[in-house]
Amino acid sequence: MIARSRRSRAAAASRLFSGLWGAAALASVPAGAIWSDDPALNLVVADGASEQVQPKVVALADGGFYVSWFDNATGGYDVRLQRLSASGVELWPHNGILVADRSLSSTTDYGLSVDAAGNALLAFNDDSQPTERIVVSKISPAGVALWGTPGIAVSDSKAFLASPRVAGTDDGEVVVAWFQSPDTVLQRLDPSGTALWAAGGIALAHSGDTFVLSDLQATGSNGGLDTGNVIVSWVRYVTFAGAKHLWAQKLDPDGAPLWGAGHRQVFDLDGGSLQFGNFPGFEPDGAGGAVFAWYTSTPSLQVRVQRLLAAGTEAFAHDGVEVSTDGSRLRVDPSAAFDLDAGELTVFWVEKNSLQSQHGLYGQRLDALGARLWGSEGIPFLALGATEITQVRALPALTATLAGAAEGGTGSHALVAWAETVAFDDQPIRAARVDATGGLVWAPPVTTLKSSATSTSRLAAATSSDGFAAFAWTDGEALRDLEAQNLNLDGTLGTWPFFADGFETGGTTAWSATFP
Repeated sequence: MIARSRRSRAAAASRLFSGLWGAAALASVPAGAIWSDDPALNLVVADGASEQVQPKVVALADGGFYVSWFDNATGGYDVRLQRLSASGVELWPHNGILVADRSLSSTTDYGLSVDAAGNALLAFNDDSQPTERIVVSKISPAGVALWGTPGIAVSDSKAFLASPRVAGTDDGEVVVAWFQSPDTVLQRLDPSGTALWAAGGIALAHSGDTFVLSDLQATGSNGGLDTGNVIVSWVRYVTFAGAKHLWAQKLDPDGAPLWGAGHRQVFDLDGGSLQFGNFPGFEPDGAGGAVFAWYTSTPSLQVRVQRLLAAGTEAFAHDGVEVSTDGSRLRVDPSAAFDLDAGELTVFWVEKNSLQSQHGLYGQRLDALGARLWGSEGIPFLALGATEITQVRALPALTATLAGAAEGGTGSHALVAWAETVAFDDQPIRAARVDATGGLVWAPPVTTLKSSATSTSRLAAATSSDGFAAFAWTDGEALRDLEAQNLNLDGTLGTWPFFADGFETGGTTAWSATFP
């Protein structure tokens, strides 16, 4: 998992002044209906009768978020969606709106994105018809299903269908991808939902190979050089038990491959393989390319990273750079934050001893050519110990003042969050901020996001356009509710006190202070 963020001065200022209304309205907001400043009392987004699982979160231009999940309150793992303001206020009814009423007994992965107009985009398996299909739904900021209920079907095959992804492009269109055994298939839709590519989509296929979709992201405009383009990645194998390799391709608005007919092999090391069942995500680098972080199962459990530039050329050595040269230990579960201004990335992962009985949190920073900046083994942020570390999530952290950060730039700091398995049903969530030298910024250096003695699963993360981070997860083994929490750049929880000195923005402590 990799994350990247930019900000807009005008948008931040607009939201600041809109806080006048928000401050007046808080008196009518029920207790607990905004971001909590207490890690024992996180924001409850969904608490239906049964489990709420597989949360996803994406940021909006207004500083808020869309949060999606599968809800099993009535059976079938229905698709639901909620919109949160920048203050954590639920803008739609509690437990969200119903996107799709399903009757499934199990789930695969699905896609959540946002289009250029701020509409939510969801792609998922739908069983409302005799033949299961892949459906794309567009939900307006007001909660209206713009493409009907449950949405527009893009698949027309009776093959096994799974794990769709969706991306809103900068030109206002939508690209959806899914696994249609044995191929990865893509379709493009205009704002009205009309399919723009061939009926049934464009298949990425090769005789004798299986291409299982891994991720799909829009590139962003890149100064007009990549308008409407998307990047797609997939795991390629020949036999089910054979080696798993990571491939990628960039497609233009007509569906033409921009990285050659043979695609790009991000990782195809002879004798090497990704972990079975692992489908790494990636993040566009903001310059027409993409940054990848993954781990291998053979020849050993090892984390690697790679950046593909806009033309598809590799910035690092082929098959990626290993984050550590220490061959005595193992590494899994990487997550990276990319700093576009410096062309550098910070990656965090779970370090394990050879018996996998001890676990730690390590990090590494790589320059634009892939050189390791934090030593040959990286930096241990949590030394190896008996407590299991899982669900590592990295996000960029801006380094300027709030006002200065609004001018743009990604900053050189990174946020990292993770879950600690204190006991089977006790998994607190922690976070830290790390600077470009590997130093821990906050005092104390670690913030607890969630402290309740319950389990944590499927931790999702996003960076607000206001700069802070938001996290969502399924909480507990019994109730399995969906909870969320924000994290400010200074390590605090809860809504930023923009009006600490009254309603005058100029000179207020919160507005003018440089975050540590």
